[in-house]
Amino acid sequence: MSLNSLFGMGGGIEVYVTVSPACGLEMIEVDKGGNVKSYAQTKLDYNEAQREIANYDEFKAGLETLFQMRNINPAKAIVHLSLPTVWFGLKEGLPLLLDDSAITNIVIGELEQTYVFKRKEPIPRWFDALASTNSDSRSVFYTAIQADVVAKIKEILAGMGATLGSVECSLFADLKGLATTGIGAAQMQDGQSWSLMIVNNSGFQMLGLQGKRILEFYEEPLPLKSYEGEEIYAAIENAAQIALMSTPSSSLIVISETDLVSAEILASRLQFGGQTIAVEENQFRKEPLMEMSLNILSEDQLKVSLHIIGAITPAGMMPVDINYIAEKGKSSAQVATIEIGGMEFTPNKASVFALIILAIVMTPLYLGMMFTQDMLAKEQAQFGDLDAQITQLDAEIAKFSEEKGTTEFDPILEIENVLKNNRTKIMAYAALGESIPQNLYLTYFLTAEDGKINIKGCADSVEDVYVFFKNLKDSLIDSNLRISKLDLKAGSLDKVINSTASTIDNAPYIFEITNMTNKELKGFMLKLAKDAERIKRAEEKAKNPDAAEEEEETTEEQPAEKTEPAAQ
Repeated sequence: MSLNSLFGMGGGIEVYVTVSPACGLEMIEVDKGGNVKSYAQTKLDYNEAQREIANYDEFKAGLETLFQMRNINPAKAIVHLSLPTVWFGLKEGLPLLLDDSAITNIVIGELEQTYVFKRKEPIPRWFDALASTNSDSRSVFYTAIQADVVAKIKEILAGMGATLGSVECSLFADLKGLATTGIGAAQMQDGQSWSLMIVNNSGFQMLGLQGKRILEFYEEPLPLKSYEGEEIYAAIENAAQIALMSTPSSSLIVISETDLVSAEILASRLQFGGQTIAVEENQFRKEPLMEMSLNILSEDQLKVSLHIIGAITPAGMMPVDINYIAEKGKSSAQVATIEIGGMEFTPNKASVFALIILAIVMTPLYLGMMFTQDMLAKEQAQFGDLDAQITQLDAEIAKFSEEKGTTEFDPILEIENVLKNNRTKIMAYAALGESIPQNLYLTYFLTAEDGKINIKGCADSVEDVYVFFKNLKDSLIDSNLRISKLDLKAGSLDKVINSTASTIDNAPYIFEITNMTNKELKGFMLKLAKDAERIKRAEEKAKNPDAAEEEEETTEEQPAEKTEPAAQ
């Protein structure tokens, strides 16, 4: 912020533009006092697979239309743009001593593993997660946008004579919007634990927050466009069950950014014990999100999205503000700047400048100390002693490492493994309970820690088996399940002809569903047989220990059979 802008002099027209899959292209003009002067909206397609604007020619035409509708000269406009969140993630376990540039490189490496940024250069931003008091590592949340998207938008605005002032993402705009409208004001009080669920055409994101700080993030991709009607809500409910069970929150805010899902209906179906609040960012909205300026026409007030309300909210409301065209790397809350002698200074820059001046003043004193021979000799002696101590400590550490070996128990790793395995098993049990048809019976079910599943049973018809198999596949995405066996029981035709009721004994078809290979199944069944034999022998020994001891003694005392020498 310059001195001119502090006193309201100079500058251009502040215009805020947002892009949303359901709300299209929105524009709000704000005066120097931060008051809304006008609002306009038009349709715009968004490619959710590539996570960018579908057609930039249509984006340009839409901007020109909105400028004309509000009678704004683009050449005087400073455009603040907010786009749908392209990527958001959490990186844990970073060493405490890493500097900001090293963390930025690690974040870029993580982003390059994603499908969005494998072929496109990212513009990354990251910030520290809320650290625990006894943590010995560092965790950061990170987000990014495609560099070529920003370049295209800059080029379009430059061609119209406008200036691109900032670029942020919808996640942080939505958080500011929840605070501004008052929808999430109670949840954002210090010490309040709550959850935020954002649903779009690609799936949903779940965030755990404490007040205004993000603590956890979880994303579940779901192809919602491949479902119809009630299937969409069932798919989201099943996928969100584990995340909701593991979230110790007192309230849940559900935002739907897709016309396929009503946030109100979804919130009523989710199994959550606390308060639920629904926010419609789609065709299901029935009333404006808040009382608005009379400068916005009454017929337009229903169209104003939470996204653009948050976009026009001044920076500093949240602990972190994201601007992809600001200084690269670490993101932080915006701070005031002042202009002195044609240069802008922030508190950080002022600190650096002070350190430089201090270094200039202290240099002569330091050079004088360097020429003092006695002090130099003492320092060298001290360095020699320290080197000897370091060498001794290194030897002791090496010796301790050799004695300790590589069998150290890692409690954190074990806890993560247990949580991961339990989550996999709970999802399998939940999917199983949702998928069983009426005339199908399970006789065997196994879920292993490595994600392996084996199910056996019988059914009245082949159709029942395939319905059960399809339901399982829909519930357990990426489980690679297959029908490894489907056959008639021995004598089943007679039972089918003579039976009048559906029971497990009368069901003629037997089946097996698994994601194991034939080799894995054979090895697993052999292991089960060996375990069963071992258990059987243990039970017999427990029932009759004397007979077991006599059998062992007989086996030990039996002489070895002699072998006659071969005839010469």
